[in-house]
Amino acid sequence: MHLFFLSIIIPESHNGFVFVDEKENNLNSGGPWWKPGVQVFSEISTWIFVPIILALIAGKALDKHYDTSPTMLLVSAGIGFLVTSFGIFRTVKNYMSRRPEGSESRPESVGKKNL
Repeated sequence: MHLFFLSIIIPESHNGFVFVDEKENNLNSGGPWWKPGVQVFSEISTWIFVPIILALIAGKALDKHYDTSPTMLLVSAGIGFLVTSFGIFRTVKNYMSRRPEGSESRPESVGKKNL
């Protein structure tokens, strides 16, 4: 069996190497370009895990204390789900209202047919 190696040679630039200046990549917040995405991810993840975990721990403890096997666990899980849903909704609404000036929900060219 023969192995074939395919390589593409990219010609060198006459200007030398191309470096990306981090100041150009930073958004107006002064941080790295990925910072807003990580903030949204961590905030949403917190709203997903913390209320549900606390509700399940509390529900299990209440079931053990009152001897109501799955009832309190299910009720607290439902309440935790509602708290999680409200928190995610509020977080997304907050980030949507902080949209940079001049940006629209979608560009004008979207949905229009080019004639």
